[in-house]
Amino acid sequence: MTVSFIIPFHNEEKNCRSMVTRVDKFAHTNKLNYEIIPVDDRSTDRTAEILAEISQKNGKIKPVYRIKDSRKLGNTMGKALIAGTNKAIGEFVIWTMGDLADSTVTYKEIINKLYNNYDLVFGSRYMPGGSWGNLDPLKAFLSSSGTRLARILFGIKVHDITNAFRGFRRDIFNSLKLEETGFSISPEFAIKAYFKGLKLGEVPTTYTNRVEGVSSFKLYQMTHSYIFLYLKLFFKYKLKPHKLP
Repeated sequence: MTVSFIIPFHNEEKNCRSMVTRVDKFAHTNKLNYEIIPVDDRSTDRTAEILAEISQKNGKIKPVYRIKDSRKLGNTMGKALIAGTNKAIGEFVIWTMGDLADSTVTYKEIINKLYNNYDLVFGSRYMPGGSWGNLDPLKAFLSSSGTRLARILFGIKVHDITNAFRGFRRDIFNSLKLEETGFSISPEFAIKAYFKGLKLGEVPTTYTNRVEGVSSFKLYQMTHSYIFLYLKLFFKYKLKPHKLP
């Protein structure tokens, strides 16, 4: 069984080397068959250069480079995750963020759940045993509210669908036809998987806020994209016309 780790980076020259090394150490220590796919998402700093350098020394590291395009402004984390996943050869895929926020302890718990026939497993900050750690309280409130709203609108039982940190079976990915380009790919993936009838699971995780670099996280952008997504999917899944007998 091969595990593919997808790591999006946007202007993370201060974190990308440490992040890739951390994942590589975890996978090697746990004797996994693995690959690491760091995705340089249109960075304007030395991120791409650093990824190219470290990949030359380690065949497990297989960077993907998204070309800078001044016409494509705003957050494109969703595009970066899709680009990385499309290159993955592993039966299991883990999305983990490039700012060192995600706990490597959770990787093992996610993989164990996937081995136990779950299709999609979330790293959850808001379930019992999880923690949003030192995340800004306003960001924590908005992200947890996004999940609570999804539970009300769609009936999803898990506690943290707004966190991109998750693992899933590679063979389910293409069937979901993910379309969101930014942060909202996280709840989109969860909602579409739920209505596809896939088996969803979660494991507790603790979030650690970045130490180096500047976050590209924008509260207004995130909130607006979530509201638009939920309205679109509510009409698609809950209000779609029923066929006449």
